[in-house]
Amino acid sequence: MLSSRRKSAVAVLLAALLALAPAAVPAESEEEAEKYQSDLRDGVELLKNGSRAEVTRAIAKFKSALKIRPDSAEAYYWIGVAYSDQNNYLRAADNAKDATIYDERLAEAWLLWGQTLLYQKDWPGALEKLETAERLAPDDPMTLFNLGRVYYHGLADPGAAYAKFNRIWQNSGELRRENPENAGLVLRARLYMGYCEFDRGNWANAINAFQDVLREEPDNYPASLRLGLALRRSGRARECESILWELLRAVPDADPANRQLRAEINLQLADLYLKEAAVRNGMLALTHLREFVGLTGDLSHPALEPAREYLARNARDESLDG
Repeated sequence: MLSSRRKSAVAVLLAALLALAPAAVPAESEEEAEKYQSDLRDGVELLKNGSRAEVTRAIAKFKSALKIRPDSAEAYYWIGVAYSDQNNYLRAADNAKDATIYDERLAEAWLLWGQTLLYQKDWPGALEKLETAERLAPDDPMTLFNLGRVYYHGLADPGAAYAKFNRIWQNSGELRRENPENAGLVLRARLYMGYCEFDRGNWANAINAFQDVLREEPDNYPASLRLGLALRRSGRARECESILWELLRAVPDADPANRQLRAEINLQLADLYLKEAAVRNGMLALTHLREFVGLTGDLSHPALEPAREYLARNARDESLDG
């Protein structure tokens, strides 16, 4: 039997433990259960509309649902999605993490967590979370797409990236049938496949990928630019020239958002006219270099100083000729 002193000590310890334990959660009423579901539905609908004010209202709805069910992985997940829509990736990651704590098999939460880390360029962290999402939902196209981006942009591994994008492309028919909105994701995956093949020097495969994208999206400017460059690498300089000129005419010069793209097109045309015997033209090269220097706002662009030096040197030569 316990002595009276030990009984007293045990009683004190038990009281302390009870004080630390969470209070019993009262049974959820039918009304509360309905409000929980209603808050989630309303929040998701507000997110679909997408305005900043509506996203803020959506967060309030999800937090209201969380008050009813404090352990709701679903509510934490949607709060994270809303913060991600606001580009608040730190809060988005925190809520995605909380969602995985309450439901470690919620693939969507691991995907969201990995995607927010990708946006923050935390490549190892993004890879770890996205690989977990892939184990839970192996064929989810958005998980595969984000894994491909991590391998391509963060780990400089075009081979591994290609494998992820190719799985989306190979399943493109089914994905489109499931949801027509998947068409955009499928084409972005195909565009990245072109980038991967370009980086690996597989020019014919790169050309095919870019042409596939352009058949469905003729105004996809990055695909047109890369198609021209891939044609040049495969020895088709005149076709490259034609595509770059068509692209330059197609890109609206009045839109400031296109300034850097137009600068890059001019740079590529100048390089083409300087180096390719089939289309060499010194005067056109100077014209496009001037356009490049005038348009580029990226002072760290590696071609900016060489272009300025080349223009200055040729300006001196022209003055001597005069």
